[in-house]
Amino acid sequence: MRKERLIREAFQRLRSMSNNISKEAQLLEQNPTYVAEQLHSMIKVMISRMSPEARMRSYNNVSNKLQAFNVMEISGKKSPGGAAIGVSLSLIKNVLNGKDPYFINIVLSELMIRL
Repeated sequence: MRKERLIREAFQRLRSMSNNISKEAQLLEQNPTYVAEQLHSMIKVMISRMSPEARMRSYNNVSNKLQAFNVMEISGKKSPGGAAIGVSLSLIKNVLNGKDPYFINIVLSELMIRL
């Protein structure tokens, strides 16, 4: 009886923490600096697969491409939810391509826990 109550309380605390994290995440995704930092982290992971000599040039190329973005065009577009899932899955595959199977399994397991 006591064990069941402790387990139930632990699950309630976890659910409460999950709700708090979700609310915090919603606030963070509205913060342009936070979004830029997260995108930068993803770009770093992708570019880190290149040779050290090519990395700096690649960062410059990405930066130059970003300057060419049409901000008004981007702001006016709406993407369907399914597109976000497809892009997310493609990003995951691109990051994990060529990695050790053990590494991939750990990354996928950790990612599923966080989702």
